[in-house]
Amino acid sequence: MEETMEELRELRRHHDAQPEPAPGTVDAARARLNTHMRGDQMRSGLNAHMRGGRSRRVRRVRPMWGLSLAGAAATAVVVAVTVVPGAGVDPRPSPAPPPTTATTTTELRLRPVADAQDVADNAALLAGAEAGWAISPTQWSYVKSVRAQTRPDGGERLRGRPKETIIHEQWRRFDDKAFATVEQGRLKIHQGSEFEVTYAYLLALPAEADQLLARVYATVDEEDARHRESLRDRVRQRAESRGKSPEEAERIAAESTPEVQREERDRWAFQLIAIGMRDAALPPGLRAAMYGALAAIPGVRYEDTASDLLKRRGVTLYHVLDGYLRDEIFVDPETYAYLGYRTVVVANHKEQPPFGDVWKKGEIRDWNALVEAAVVRKAGQRPG
Repeated sequence: MEETMEELRELRRHHDAQPEPAPGTVDAARARLNTHMRGDQMRSGLNAHMRGGRSRRVRRVRPMWGLSLAGAAATAVVVAVTVVPGAGVDPRPSPAPPPTTATTTTELRLRPVADAQDVADNAALLAGAEAGWAISPTQWSYVKSVRAQTRPDGGERLRGRPKETIIHEQWRRFDDKAFATVEQGRLKIHQGSEFEVTYAYLLALPAEADQLLARVYATVDEEDARHRESLRDRVRQRAESRGKSPEEAERIAAESTPEVQREERDRWAFQLIAIGMRDAALPPGLRAAMYGALAAIPGVRYEDTASDLLKRRGVTLYHVLDGYLRDEIFVDPETYAYLGYRTVVVANHKEQPPFGDVWKKGEIRDWNALVEAAVVRKAGQRPG
């Protein structure tokens, strides 16, 4: 049954992939869509008012908007093609498309979202309609985010919405030779990079979800092997310094560094992708491929109702480690833009010695929201 469903899903994905519309078509669609959506919002507000101000939450099914786009000689149907302002697109204006009188039909079909794979598939379709990237290594990415104070003054962990948040702005050169921050109201440029996931790594990732995930898993395995080898050397040296024979020291070292468990490996893959999205402006196609990779990680689930740190409505893709620690990303349900990241404890847990950390249900360990991401020419420059 699972094989049959996967074949049907794959068939549906290929069937939905349609040719990319011309930039002029997208602009016209966007203008008509905004007018259409404003009308829908006004009608929704009137309906709520007529019910005495009370609204009943219902599960939203994404419609397939049919919008007439051109004159009598050319038509197109586009579904909610919305580009987020400043979302890492080429800052230079696209040339106007040449006039055409050909009769063509271009269709993007966003289907109702029921799981993580649907999020990825719809994001990939929208990404194909967004402007392409044209950047140089000496250009900079700009990222503005809001972070929660999850443990003020070293006290109790955050539960619920924070009383304090921190606005953070950063610039990164695409060659990772420098980054910049605002400190005490002044721009400060730092040499080198402090980021866990470099731009060289991110921009070299395949734009196909399955290939991207394979690359991420390879990175996880390489890092795990490097870490275990380093730890094994330390344990071996300590055992020998305490009089153990080389053979006994080797055995102790091997027992102290077991292979990473599958669920941990999956979580590290999830985190690597999420961290890459958190700290960088990314091409829309790469972002969509990342969603697809996340959807393919065993244990990743989808939730259709969420509110991020800025109280924006979103959906989440999440992974729960050992039943107690939930990592999740927030995604805009209309544009499929990345909104932010959160780690929350969903069950009480106490780690084994020598660590012994106590994790209490409801604690929020990490929470941030992306405000804006864009490509700029120099450090200190903001979009617009």
